[in-house]
Amino acid sequence: MIVSGGSFALGWLLKPPYQPNSAAAGPVSISSPASPASPADPARGTETKAKAAAESAAAGALVSFTSEDISALGKSLRESTDPLAKREAFGRLLAGLTKENALEIHEQIDPLEDSDAMFREFHFAWGKIGSMEAVLHGTETPKSDMGPALAGWASADPAAARAWYDSLPEKGKGANRGQLQEAFVHGLAIADPAKAVDFVLGLSDAKDPRARQMMGIIAEKQIQAGGADSAASWAATLPDGEMRNHANYEIAKAKVRTDPAAAAAWAAPLAGEKGGGAIVYGISSEWSGRDGAATAKWLDTLSGDQSAAYGPAFAGWAKADPLAASERISSMPPSGNRDNAIGGLIHSYRWEDPVSSIAWANQIQDAKRREFVLALTAEAYAKKDPAAAAAWLPTSGLPAKTQQRFLNPKP
Repeated sequence: MIVSGGSFALGWLLKPPYQPNSAAAGPVSISSPASPASPADPARGTETKAKAAAESAAAGALVSFTSEDISALGKSLRESTDPLAKREAFGRLLAGLTKENALEIHEQIDPLEDSDAMFREFHFAWGKIGSMEAVLHGTETPKSDMGPALAGWASADPAAARAWYDSLPEKGKGANRGQLQEAFVHGLAIADPAKAVDFVLGLSDAKDPRARQMMGIIAEKQIQAGGADSAASWAATLPDGEMRNHANYEIAKAKVRTDPAAAAAWAAPLAGEKGGGAIVYGISSEWSGRDGAATAKWLDTLSGDQSAAYGPAFAGWAKADPLAASERISSMPPSGNRDNAIGGLIHSYRWEDPVSSIAWANQIQDAKRREFVLALTAEAYAKKDPAAAAAWLPTSGLPAKTQQRFLNPKP
């Protein structure tokens, strides 16, 4: 199953990972499988002053700030309760950013959380003009600012940024290539997509497990630049193989976000072709959260083996309507499609009802798949009801080593 990349290094431009939610609003059940039994404002004056100072500074052709201007704008940025005023102050600070005043402006930005978009955007902007100095400043701070600074540097001067990046150790304490790889690809994909592709293809050839994630970054930049249709044309120029497949996976998801029906129509004739499974999987992953029933129905019409796509289809459906999803699975004949549909159901629902999830997992025909899904369910069971899980595990059929992982979790 094609999996979209993990977290971006140093908190740069990435959604938080999925966290199971066992506290959904109100109890919701899934129907049990037929056969096995279930186991037991002072800031206003400051804002006015900041605005006046900035407007005065902006009156000339080139923005030029005094220390007082910077301080006033920084105070407005941090203390204003109006998000538009905060953004305005931030925009004015960026407009006046220079190599000479970067550290002074940084003092106004630094109190922000490093997860704040403005914090990251400032360091990206500083990296564009400050190059190595901006990046190395991050080694002296506990916050995650090296990543966005390197991305900014790579977007402005990819050759210099690449030379510095290549000089880093692969792993170890302090700055290293493993830690900053995603940041570098972000910037390189902005400056020179073709070179970014070559870089990622090199990672793939070296069997770097993060290569797919890096290709996803480039694909997202192509989507942002020209839209999903343009990105699809770009992906067609990539060498055939896993990297093109993963780019098409990201593009397929973007098409669904624009028009699910049109995306499904585009993907259908490609389903049986080489690499078509990645496109179908991307459609299923994105569409199921909007309409799981329609996604499952669409998958039934496709040619080729699309069993992997039933996992995300039913995972998304189960989040919205676990009862309907489970009833649909009950009507499916034994098959790889059904096995993966059960896996998707359990992925979304195991934290809510691990007992029912165990009963469903035991319906999976493929032994390896069943063991994997049972282990996922055991994790949820052991955390939600440790005593009951401990009583069940010896009868679970899971390997002894797996059982011990849940009976004696590491602190």
